[in-house]
Amino acid sequence: MTRMMRLQIAAALAWISTVPVQAEVADEQAVASLEQTLVEIAAESIGAVLTAVADSTRALGDTYRRLAAAEAERPPGSPERRLESRLTLANTTGVRTWPADIASPPPSRAAYPAFYSYSGNQLSESVLREFDLFERLAPTLRSDYESFPFSWVYLTTSDNAMVIFPYVPIEEAVNNGTPTKTEFYQAADVENGRVGWTRPYLDLVGAGMMVTASYPIQDGDRLLGVASRDITLKQLTRSVLSRLGRDGSTALIVDDKGLAIDASDPALADEIDGVNTKARAAVLYYRTAENLRSAGGDHAVASTNGRINGLVEAALAKVGTADNAPVEVDGERALAAHIENTGWLLILARP
Repeated sequence: MTRMMRLQIAAALAWISTVPVQAEVADEQAVASLEQTLVEIAAESIGAVLTAVADSTRALGDTYRRLAAAEAERPPGSPERRLESRLTLANTTGVRTWPADIASPPPSRAAYPAFYSYSGNQLSESVLREFDLFERLAPTLRSDYESFPFSWVYLTTSDNAMVIFPYVPIEEAVNNGTPTKTEFYQAADVENGRVGWTRPYLDLVGAGMMVTASYPIQDGDRLLGVASRDITLKQLTRSVLSRLGRDGSTALIVDDKGLAIDASDPALADEIDGVNTKARAAVLYYRTAENLRSAGGDHAVASTNGRINGLVEAALAKVGTADNAPVEVDGERALAAHIENTGWLLILARP
């Protein structure tokens, strides 16, 4: 969120708080209009960060493509160094990327890249060449991560080699299975050569709800690989939601099916974490019972907060219409705005 957007939200909230409880109709209409603008500004601020993340992911992929074109015919340098340091677990092989004076592999999230091949213990010449490219790419990975330190930045080649920053130990990296078959790899919009997005999902190593931006790296009609960035959603959304969710209001974010992403109310936020952690997947929805299965399939779980479920259901029903008026359910109203790039909704529920 930019400083100007923070000031706009703060000023709007301060103005709303000065309106008397027994306001006249004209004031109520003005408050409703200002609240809608407030929600739209907040949604715009989240969308702006997502756009910047998409741009950085694209830039990472383009840098790799230029390096690959420049190094296409060069044999891998010092392959013995890579082969001597390799460590294999299941089908995953990693090599040393940290300084020689550090005896053991660094801990998770240490400030080093991690190089992995997912084709067993044998490192082919093409994979060794890709590790050389990864080494040249490491400063760009570090810079990209530091500009938006949400979570991991990584690149996956079409033959299942990966570079990840910051460092991921092999015990965690082995969970990627076959990277080219994963959702994060296949989320890249290859047909249009653009960044694509995964649906929100639960990070299985404890970072909570996440989403991934992925960009296809193409050389003509050939797909070289995919550049990706994970975003920890609490880092992205929590400050915005806490500014909106005050004075009895609840601010929350859902995807286009009603999947719960984050909420300003601590009880709702705890429910998201608790239900998803138990299921080891993102399964909590703000949907009514009759529409739950069509939204999330057999594993979907409805929130225990029926009030929020009804408000979100009503807000989703208006998606795609030109009607910007609040929805009202049982004496409460909800204002909603789209978040660019994702199809998500930012919703403000007020008594």
